[in-house]
Amino acid sequence: MIAAAICVIVVVGSWVLGVIAATLGGAINKAESGATSFLNFIGRKHLAQISTEVIDDLPVPVDLLELEHKLSSNDEERLYLKNYVPSINPYGPLRIPQYEEQLPKLFNRVKSVVSTNINVEYPKTLARLSGIAAFELLQAVNEKQPPKFPYPALSAPKPVTPPKKWTPWTCSEKNYEVNKPFYLGILRPLNYFVMRSYKEYDQQASLLKYRQSAALDQASMRNSELEKMYQEALKKYAATQSQQDKEWADIQIREKKIYDQFFAQYLDEKRKIEDLVLSAKLSTSEGLISRIEQTLKLVDLPQFVACNFAIKFDELSKILILEHEFPDIGSINWQKTVSLKSGITTRPANQKEIKESATLLYPTLSLRLACEVARLDLDNLSEAIVVNGWSNYIERKTGQSKRAYCSSLFATKKQLIEINLSAADPISAFSSLKGVSARSLELTPIAPILRLNTQDDRFVDAKEILSNLAQGDNIAAMDWEDFEHLCRELFEKAFAGSGAEVKVTQASRDQGVDAVIFDPDVLRGGKIVVQAKRYTNTVDVSAVRDLYGAIINEGATKGILVTTSHYGPDAYGFAKDKPITLLNGEELLGLLQKYGYSFRIDLAEAKRLNAENK
Repeated sequence: MIAAAICVIVVVGSWVLGVIAATLGGAINKAESGATSFLNFIGRKHLAQISTEVIDDLPVPVDLLELEHKLSSNDEERLYLKNYVPSINPYGPLRIPQYEEQLPKLFNRVKSVVSTNINVEYPKTLARLSGIAAFELLQAVNEKQPPKFPYPALSAPKPVTPPKKWTPWTCSEKNYEVNKPFYLGILRPLNYFVMRSYKEYDQQASLLKYRQSAALDQASMRNSELEKMYQEALKKYAATQSQQDKEWADIQIREKKIYDQFFAQYLDEKRKIEDLVLSAKLSTSEGLISRIEQTLKLVDLPQFVACNFAIKFDELSKILILEHEFPDIGSINWQKTVSLKSGITTRPANQKEIKESATLLYPTLSLRLACEVARLDLDNLSEAIVVNGWSNYIERKTGQSKRAYCSSLFATKKQLIEINLSAADPISAFSSLKGVSARSLELTPIAPILRLNTQDDRFVDAKEILSNLAQGDNIAAMDWEDFEHLCRELFEKAFAGSGAEVKVTQASRDQGVDAVIFDPDVLRGGKIVVQAKRYTNTVDVSAVRDLYGAIINEGATKGILVTTSHYGPDAYGFAKDKPITLLNGEELLGLLQKYGYSFRIDLAEAKRLNAENK
């Protein structure tokens, strides 16, 4: 009751003070202020600074302000994760080196372009023999250290850049409840004034709680979203790193393959050189011929001397025959070097100089080749050496291109070894050995002293087949032996322009050779072996391998495989880098058509007839 009375008194007193203040207006502002102070005193507002810790923190905390600032600004981490696209790092270019083969450089005469421009002084240089036997160069090349791989190994690429770890946004969560100094006991009714006095603090606390809650909710949503984006970025990173690892593994396999191919080319050429070195060391006729062949490809002869030759060694007579292409004396452009004040220049030679050099050319070249060959006979297998020089020339009266012998020299090995070529007069030495050569400025064909023998016990007499066949006959069904003779007749016509001889072998088909073409035009190959397959099925690679073996065994320059059917891909694959020509049925008919023969190939009919004849 006492407390209630006190409250009534306070309220009434406050009301009275309010009425008085309203009545007196501004004159009693102090009285109103005093009433407010009195009510705050009753409401214990003066205890706010000492009775609660929260009141001291009512100003907005720094971390909340920072969080609100972040939430209202651009989120760089969100933008980074949104735009995160990992990329595969480069590993450098994969370069493919070309193995530089040594044999083409050593055998540079084989493919060199023959010049028709000859300095009048050059025939004299032919009289100088090589310092060492040229084939010995291969031994030196074979002993060289293996080459180094020209490019360094690729460096592993840098790892894929992973996504940056994002930073969660938050602030410390505070309790903004205002602890009020309430009255206890009978004074509890005065708590009304306490609530009144602390109303402003309650409003501030409510606002801070709202701001804190809102900021934390936004930060939580942001953190959840960024964690999801970060996990997606990690997946992209893992996939890209896996792709880079796979590509790097693949490129390493490719790099090793390129490395292995480079050294495989080296080893392949090294084996070829080793084979040449070993063959040149043989104390047999094969070894002698190998040394001569290697030397004639390696020897330092002027560019006007072509690298076209054929060698034959007769072990019974012990005579070695070399047939070599010589320059066409009638197509040479003779020049001379003249020293002027302005410098050295080239001019046409006069008639006297041309005649002297032309007269010297064939004898000197013949002696040079004969002496080179003689000193290569390390095992004294030969007793005599023949050098026949031939040339392709244009016959002036007909304008036709022809091939003819222009020089021939026969000498014993002893005679050649005794010649000091650099000191001897080539013309006198050539004449003393009874050499024969064209001596005019226009090539005059001569008869060689001794030619390459094209006879072989395997050869049989020719049979005429084409004239006995009717137009439209199915050649796939003809007798296989007749088919071989048909091929002989066809190739005789094809090679007629060069005066080639085509021989058919016996039915035993020794070493897989059905015919041999002796083509005197060395530019097209010399000796060519032929196999004829009157087949009705696909010719497989084994037949092509057999032909290649026959080429090697026969010492031939080329092989031709003729069939009435066709070849498989493996047959063409095996033949593509070898001196082999594959002639299928359609091409055979076309070649026959060229010479006026209209036949046909019907494989189905041939199969049926073959079955009936069994």
